[in-house]
Amino acid sequence: MVIPLNSEPVPQNFSDSERSPSQFWLALLSVVLGLIMFTLDSSTVNIALPTITKTFDTHLAVAQWVIISYLIVLTTLIFSVACLGNMLGRRKLFQAGLMLFTISSLLCGLAPGIVWLIGFRVLQGCGAVLIVGLGMAMITELFAHSPQYGLALSLAVMTLSVTYVLGPAIGGLLVTLSDWRAIFLINLPIGIIAILLFAWCVPPSHNTRSEQDKFDTLGTIMLALVMVNFALAMSEGQKQGFNSAIALILLTTTIIGLIVFVLVESQIRQPMIDLSLFRNRILSINLLTMVVVYIVMAFRLLIYPFFLELVLQYPTDQVGMLMITLPITNAIIAPISRRLVDKFGSHRLIPIGLMLLAFGCMLASTFSTQLTPLGYVLTDIAMGAGLAMWRSPNNVATMRITPHNKIGVVSGLLNESSLIGQTLGIPLGSAIFITLALSSINLPHTTPLASMPLPALEFAMHRTFLTLAVFLGIFLVVNLLFQKTPILPSNNPEALIS
Repeated sequence: MVIPLNSEPVPQNFSDSERSPSQFWLALLSVVLGLIMFTLDSSTVNIALPTITKTFDTHLAVAQWVIISYLIVLTTLIFSVACLGNMLGRRKLFQAGLMLFTISSLLCGLAPGIVWLIGFRVLQGCGAVLIVGLGMAMITELFAHSPQYGLALSLAVMTLSVTYVLGPAIGGLLVTLSDWRAIFLINLPIGIIAILLFAWCVPPSHNTRSEQDKFDTLGTIMLALVMVNFALAMSEGQKQGFNSAIALILLTTTIIGLIVFVLVESQIRQPMIDLSLFRNRILSINLLTMVVVYIVMAFRLLIYPFFLELVLQYPTDQVGMLMITLPITNAIIAPISRRLVDKFGSHRLIPIGLMLLAFGCMLASTFSTQLTPLGYVLTDIAMGAGLAMWRSPNNVATMRITPHNKIGVVSGLLNESSLIGQTLGIPLGSAIFITLALSSINLPHTTPLASMPLPALEFAMHRTFLTLAVFLGIFLVVNLLFQKTPILPSNNPEALIS
């Protein structure tokens, strides 16, 4: 999960004279605790999903909605949060996000059934989008007049990076020591402390609404409907087959909804997504590659825990420890990648990153009952290195062709592309994996994942990740064809859409 950094200036509304020096840092702590809850939640739920599926004795097509429902809320609302913050006040909305996330975490932890859990996850997603969408802007606003702004931002980013890396291990440990409910209930003490500190240390901010702040209600609803229809189509395809009437109707509705969404966004004066940006071929390729890479990441996050627990019989805490390999590798190599961009250029590093990701998928396609922890770690190192070597150059290449007046918009599109990839990847990964497993042994579509024989799960693993490697190979070729030369910065506002 990506935490978007606010690229546009934030109006300064907090008066330094109203705060003691200690309140500066306690206010920062309250905001960071909220972002920690979001980051921790994003990296623990997938670890607990096999246990949740088992506890409620449900099909993966249903259990996956624990993740999908949350992601759909993030994907559809993240673009609008900054606008709402300007209109209603960042402090008020961020505080509402802390309270909503904390209360909904309690409800998730007490959920009596899978449907209740999915519903409470929608509420949690509403709290999460307010926290993640306004968190960095709150830090900027709090430390606007302070010479320690850089230190505050660095501390926040470092803390969140550590939380992201350790999240899977923490999730695995919580599930092992208690059960899946613990991954939600752990948010209660964190949330309560964050709420109290925030109320005490953060003074009111003023609304900064301008004529440019328009909430794209129709676009938001259309995007949500497209995402929900696609996920439902994948779910019904798993349960009834993709040649079933309901699956075909939902897929058709998804395509029609996407067309309508594009038409609506092209006509609105201030759309959620500025479609004119996609006239630039390189920008379009980079954003589409972002979607594909995060679809691959979503496949990994969904399928790996099930494979490690069902096929290899690893305990949940060991699964969590193994799955920190990729974020650790990414955290180590990402700073190196950023330095290499300036030395060698994005056009050379992007193909290397995609090659490593494809290689990692090919290694994953060989997973079997003979897989050792070392074999798993080496696979995740390849994928983590590929993600780090690709992401920074891809972002740099995209931002360098962006005119100054569109930097904030394109920065948001990069984050939105990663969210769309994850939101599409979870139902798509589940559908492909289940369909392949069932096709290899001719079992009914209602067969639970835990009841499938190991050869079927191995076959699905092989074919799924081999397919992903092929798709990454296609995008590798596309990037080699269109990014042959270095991308130089452009100050021409027309450069992006020419």
